[in-house]
Amino acid sequence: MKNFNNKKSGSLKILIAEDDFLVSEMIEGELIDAGYVIVGKADNGMQAVELTKGLKPDIVLMDIRMPGMNGLEATRQIMEDCPTPVIILTAYENMEMVESAGNAGVGAYLNKPLDAGEFEKAVLISKARFNDIKELTEKNKRLEEADLLNKSLMKEIHHRVKNNFQLISSLLNLQIGDLEDSRERKILESGRDRVQTLAVLHEKLYETGDFVTMPMNIFIKDLLSSLLDAYDIKDRIIELDINIDNIVLDTRKAVTIGLILNEAVTNSIKYAFSDSVNKKRTISISMKVEDKIILLRIADNGIGISDMEEVQSGDSLGMKLIHLLTESQLEGSLEFPETEGTEILIRFKP
Repeated sequence: MKNFNNKKSGSLKILIAEDDFLVSEMIEGELIDAGYVIVGKADNGMQAVELTKGLKPDIVLMDIRMPGMNGLEATRQIMEDCPTPVIILTAYENMEMVESAGNAGVGAYLNKPLDAGEFEKAVLISKARFNDIKELTEKNKRLEEADLLNKSLMKEIHHRVKNNFQLISSLLNLQIGDLEDSRERKILESGRDRVQTLAVLHEKLYETGDFVTMPMNIFIKDLLSSLLDAYDIKDRIIELDINIDNIVLDTRKAVTIGLILNEAVTNSIKYAFSDSVNKKRTISISMKVEDKIILLRIADNGIGISDMEEVQSGDSLGMKLIHLLTESQLEGSLEFPETEGTEILIRFKP
């Protein structure tokens, strides 16, 4: 038996968990001779957990193979209920068992018979590892608490923003109802539609829980569905043809795309199908990646554009917004191919 510095070991309280009575007695004698204090002995894993809770030892010296709850299960329970450094002492050794011990929270691993010198080293290692685990656990707990607080705050902010959007839309609808001038009504209706677009985006950001990026296939489908619901088009059925690649954009670009779609699709709903020709009415939206460039196509099979120069120059408010958003926010290019109906092509980098 190797001699110990009793000043180092004398203040440490040890709980022994060993189902073999003779082995337990030998371990106790060895540790007492080395200057440790034995506060209790357990002959199974469940008893080891209960004694650890009540006696609060500095170290638990744990056998692995015990009746009922084995040493590794007991260690996991100790780490959950009453975190304490655990040293495994076993006659069995293989890499799988060592790995399982580490995952359970064991601080050190010793082979039988107990060597007092090795035990002293294991104590230092197990206490250091335990402190690391404890610090990490406390840090994770603080992060979880902060996350719960953030989620609570985000939920409150979401409801307030959502209510504000609804309030603004309601106020605009009230104002629209009081106006007789058709031009003034159209201006306020456009403003209301833009507020609804932002409300849809905000809702999708909250639902996905990602306030940095947005999957465009989900956002665009929900936005267009919301736009159609906002207009009374039951007597003139308009079909949506949506083909969006699996593209994820940052929220700034997603907002920009949403506002552009609002202007273009709203224009199609209001004006593209005003003719009396009985034909299928379709608004097509596609977003593809071509040569590392995103191509957004917005088209309808309506009556088309009567004054292409006015559209290309961006004289109307809607066109001004589309031009401005494409060039300043997306840093992209805008094109109006001359086709049957109306078609808008926007190219920009992700």
